[in-house]
Amino acid sequence: MNNTSTQPRLWTGSFWRICLVNLLIFVNFHALLPTFPFFVTHLGGDAVTIGLATALFSIASIVSRPIVGWLIDTRGRCTILVIGLVGMTVIPMGYAVSGGIALAVLLRTIHGVFHATSSNASSTWVTDIIPHSRMGEGLGMYGLSMAISTAVAPALGLAVMNRWSFLPLFGIVAIATLVALMITTRIRSRNYVISDAPLRISGLFEPMSLPAAVTQFFFMMAYGVIEVYVAIYASDNHLPSGGIYFIFIALATVVTRFLLGRAIDRHGEACLVYPGVAAIMAGIVLLVYAHNVPGYLLSAVLLGYSFGAIQPSLQTMAMHTVSPERRGAAASTFFVAFDFGIAMGGFLAGVLIKYLDYDAMFMCMTVPCLLSWAYYYVFGRCHASSFNHQNR
Repeated sequence: MNNTSTQPRLWTGSFWRICLVNLLIFVNFHALLPTFPFFVTHLGGDAVTIGLATALFSIASIVSRPIVGWLIDTRGRCTILVIGLVGMTVIPMGYAVSGGIALAVLLRTIHGVFHATSSNASSTWVTDIIPHSRMGEGLGMYGLSMAISTAVAPALGLAVMNRWSFLPLFGIVAIATLVALMITTRIRSRNYVISDAPLRISGLFEPMSLPAAVTQFFFMMAYGVIEVYVAIYASDNHLPSGGIYFIFIALATVVTRFLLGRAIDRHGEACLVYPGVAAIMAGIVLLVYAHNVPGYLLSAVLLGYSFGAIQPSLQTMAMHTVSPERRGAAASTFFVAFDFGIAMGGFLAGVLIKYLDYDAMFMCMTVPCLLSWAYYYVFGRCHASSFNHQNR
């Protein structure tokens, strides 16, 4: 028999706890994302300094992830997650006492390393906790913690900053990761495999995860650009605030993962990757050509659907065939592509805006979407890591 009643449990105590830990990690991240530029300005910095701090955070995160992946595989998920959470708790207190811009930017760079450490360890550990037969559904549910944080934490951070200034803001994000640290110590599922592999450059990335990672890289180039620039675009076109757009994205992501989570395990990733890419392209077209509230909100729903469908599908594809002692490297490979896609998309968008308007820039972002679809169609769907039925 292969019905739901005979399937292993997904919502165990360990799964609930690791999801909550991930939520608090991204509360720390998302609450500071829109507020840290104001802190740099408060210290006397300019737009160049804000850009430098943002870039260094991303670069530190991207560069450190491969090493973090090796540490997760060789030192254990719990140990590395605790180290990351301790760092994410201490760094905001450093912001509170930093007396100058140079120290604040340095701390922000180190924060990027600890964020990569925490998020990588959590995303690896959850694949040990989820039953293998429910990996797609489980990763979809786990990813909801990030979606909820995206909808709530930026508004929370801005509200605290505007009402009470920076010290209470830094205290709240530090408390969030301190709570995550306490929850981590209560996760009982520690039956993961520890590797004794030496540190080698060739071992820092997982080849089996590359097709999913490259597909995700092109997708995140477009998705990340919309996240970064939609608030400015909405303001220029007299549309509702970017916060409303993000809330609709988050709601659509949540609904998509609840409704379609099991489809990944039953039918494979292709049934969600193809319509997910089509949805983000339709969302971009609506954003550009329908300068009205219904079109604007429908665009957000389409983007939420696309992220809710594609991200867990490709993450499952990246992880499910990898041996347990290589899951840290697999998670690192996937999230390096995730982060690098956002960074590359943001860079290209900045260059395009210098010569074109926002409408033209957004339309150019349909090209990475097409590249994502084409790469998956040619290389991904038939790769050994794919779990489409014809490949099983």
